[in-house]
Amino acid sequence: MMDGPFLSPLPSSLAIWIMGVPFCSPAEIFSGRSEPWKALHRHERQQVIKDVLRTLADDRYGTYAFAVAVHKKSFPNDDPMKIAFEELCNRFDIFLKSENAKLDRNHHHRGMIVLDESTYETTLQQLAKDFRKIGTRWGVTKNIAEVPLFVDSRASRLIQLADHVAYSVFRFYESDDLNYVKTILPKFHSDSATGKIHGLVHKQTFDLGCMCQACLSRR
Repeated sequence: MMDGPFLSPLPSSLAIWIMGVPFCSPAEIFSGRSEPWKALHRHERQQVIKDVLRTLADDRYGTYAFAVAVHKKSFPNDDPMKIAFEELCNRFDIFLKSENAKLDRNHHHRGMIVLDESTYETTLQQLAKDFRKIGTRWGVTKNIAEVPLFVDSRASRLIQLADHVAYSVFRFYESDDLNYVKTILPKFHSDSATGKIHGLVHKQTFDLGCMCQACLSRR
């Protein structure tokens, strides 16, 4: 994502989020168990999350979203974090390849992955190196630069926005709650010619007739 679009005026309900309140994840905002969110009614807390997502939905700078939802029971012997990360790297690499195809050979884009600090840091860095040298199950990633960078989400508004995107996808697949993801659904990278949504992936084997937007677009 680009920094520029998110420096413009934001909805008034984002005042708490912008004014330096210690970072709260969207799950904490939704639950309302801690300050300052416990002082708000449920519909107000939900609106805060939607307004954060609206900064992405209203962007006009060509920003796209990518997300992967993994059904754990479909892959009992695999780490869902690794499955999701491999899929994300592949989708991002494909996106960059398609963008580079529109450019002069001397002006290709390279992508950088920035993640929230976590206990998976060492594992994900090694996976990224392997994807560049050995490849994913779809081939070597050629358009992603370096290994992922890890930052404190409290210091990055864009990481916080990415957390809200992830939460909206989680709410949809875990609780059949479309209230949040529908705000940003058009921002997931898709093929304008075929209508396939490449930016949103539902990894599962339990329901071949899944009717979610990600699965439907691939039929």
